[in-house]
Amino acid sequence: MSYIVRMPKLGVEMEVGEVVEWHVSAGDSVEADDVLAEIESEKSVAEVAAREDGVLRTVYLEVDDEAPPGAAMGIVAGPDEDIADLEAEVDTDAADGGADTADVQGDDADGSVGGTDSEPRESAVASVGEAEEGEGDVAAARTETGDVKATPKAKRTAAERGVALETVTGTGPRGGITASDVESAAAEVGDAATRTVREERGLSRMRSTIAERLGQSYREAVHVTVDREVDVEPAFDAKNAADASLTDVVLRCVSETLSDHPEFNATYDADDETHTIYEEHNVGVAVDLDGGLVTPVVPDVGGKSIAEIGAARDRVTDRVLEGEYTSDDLAGGTFTVSNLGVFGSDSFTPVINPPEVAILGVNRVTERAVQVSNGISFHRHVTFSLSFDHRVVDGADAARFLETLDAYLADAPDLVDG
Repeated sequence: MSYIVRMPKLGVEMEVGEVVEWHVSAGDSVEADDVLAEIESEKSVAEVAAREDGVLRTVYLEVDDEAPPGAAMGIVAGPDEDIADLEAEVDTDAADGGADTADVQGDDADGSVGGTDSEPRESAVASVGEAEEGEGDVAAARTETGDVKATPKAKRTAAERGVALETVTGTGPRGGITASDVESAAAEVGDAATRTVREERGLSRMRSTIAERLGQSYREAVHVTVDREVDVEPAFDAKNAADASLTDVVLRCVSETLSDHPEFNATYDADDETHTIYEEHNVGVAVDLDGGLVTPVVPDVGGKSIAEIGAARDRVTDRVLEGEYTSDDLAGGTFTVSNLGVFGSDSFTPVINPPEVAILGVNRVTERAVQVSNGISFHRHVTFSLSFDHRVVDGADAARFLETLDAYLADAPDLVDG
């Protein structure tokens, strides 16, 4: 049976995938479940496997080519099987301007994704749509948020060539800018001032996604940060008793605090003006990688002991560090914790992970002299930095949140067996 190999959808936020490597070439025989290609989305890497035995007859996307979910990557069929109908289907969909990504099944591991095809190569623009008459040659077309409409490859090319996207005329769908548009603009610069490049560091897909999400967070959320220094000596006692890390104790205390202040365990949809509060405490824990920051989610922290939280956090963190995580590991968060204390920070402004409402920053451990019943003692302290969306909660709410967290950390040894 012949079929079209399509770009899979690796999560609800995936807009475009890039072919990282083909493991077979056109004309090679393949068996069911053989890996055909490796693709990369905004935050995930996945393998596209053969659904059935056959021959890779045609390749539509080469290495480094980008396309939206559902786009035709190639055709697998018998060596002598007629594939004219499949080729015509790909051509027809390309002429129609792209695939309907609503039909693409994101959890199809074999890469044979349902739905219609999309135009291969550089058809994936920030706002996907069929080019209308008169819209092809619009300089610096914009998305609804005001950003220049350009493919990820066009953005990378512009950064590498020193071309301002605002000056480029887009020829893609709805005036979107493609990499070839940027190359053409760079060739027309002429005698403009030159710059000597010391080093080029192209943004990875992960870094591009981080930049986009941080920009979205600051464009949409009204960020305010409140700090509080907390005596964490009891938390260290709990850490030792539970044979866990301080982070795991903090996560348990955060969960208790979220139970008392559920408005922070939430997301906010500005379009619908809806503040959604959740039962589960699915806490994201930021992990620093060479390519950028990834925030895997520890699910249902409220239903776990400190030891169970540590085990769950270790599992998901190991998957991230080994590059074996999936989009499921990053989904479903209701609150986030980011620890820069390991780098010696005394205070910072964590950026909210949209559409969540708040994020807690953890700073370094310091020692402070405190008065005790029999004199002076040195206790370990940590400053916690809570960033919140002021559209949804107020500064007084954040101050009360930190006050409650302080109280639970003071009673942390009581939570060891809970």
